[in-house]
Amino acid sequence: MRSIGYLGVQSASGEDWLGFGPRVFGFETYRLPDGTVRVRWCDRSHRLAIHPGDSDRLLYLGWEIGAEESLEGVAAHLSAAGFEVTEGSARLAAERSVERLIFFDDPFGLRHEFFVGQEERAGSYQGRRPTSRTVTGALGLGFVVLRLPDLQRGLDFYAGVMGMKVSDAINLGAHLGEMWFLRCNPRHHSIALLEGGDDLRLEHLMIEVTTLEEVEIAWDLARREMDAFVSPGRRLSDNMFLFRVSTSTGFHVCYGWGATPVDDDEGWIPRYIDSSTGAGIVYSAAAVVTAGDSSPEVKH
Repeated sequence: MRSIGYLGVQSASGEDWLGFGPRVFGFETYRLPDGTVRVRWCDRSHRLAIHPGDSDRLLYLGWEIGAEESLEGVAAHLSAAGFEVTEGSARLAAERSVERLIFFDDPFGLRHEFFVGQEERAGSYQGRRPTSRTVTGALGLGFVVLRLPDLQRGLDFYAGVMGMKVSDAINLGAHLGEMWFLRCNPRHHSIALLEGGDDLRLEHLMIEVTTLEEVEIAWDLARREMDAFVSPGRRLSDNMFLFRVSTSTGFHVCYGWGATPVDDDEGWIPRYIDSSTGAGIVYSAAAVVTAGDSSPEVKH
């Protein structure tokens, strides 16, 4: 696989994205006849789909395969690993705006879709302000952080079955545990895994932009209307300068700039950063700001 091309979530609050998506982040948003809200931040048809439903949950991840791969080869690999793979119907492919796809459920019940040919129109994305340009292309939509009930099982799946490489790991302390970062392209990580809870859930989604100015503008807009934040700071794992904001759809959004890519030709060596002892922290200069509480607190 090359990258995460899209993701789908369920929420009763999807229509909120029609407001704050363009207003805060400059994204383009639109509603489908079935009530699904789509969000785009590049020339692809969409990167995020929010399907209507009573609860907030992650429904599926869409993985784009590389030119050297085939859906048949991916299906054979997954079948050999013991997973039941299904060919997506023409109707499902049309719903996802792709040419073809296959799908299967992972050990946590999350659907993974491997696809080719997502709809893309060069130059079609305008954004709601001149600075709202994102880093996507071969790197995919950004990255997602998943909270899992069994971290080791997650590592076995994403590294052993999906073939992702470990970039770094961080010890966040006894209360939060460890977070592991895995990559499938030069982006430092496309998936991060964090242990906790009884079920898998989407912790946050990260979008990388092309300028520091855009992060500053979005932060200034977000802090006026949204409830909880990790204020702008530089993260040690990939050196990205970002902030994190909660949404009404059950997950956080990270918005950042300046991540350092991983060059496998230079022999990247995974690091273990221990923030539990004060020897290292995930964000080098970030504080949590919660609505109604102006006191800062160090946060992962």
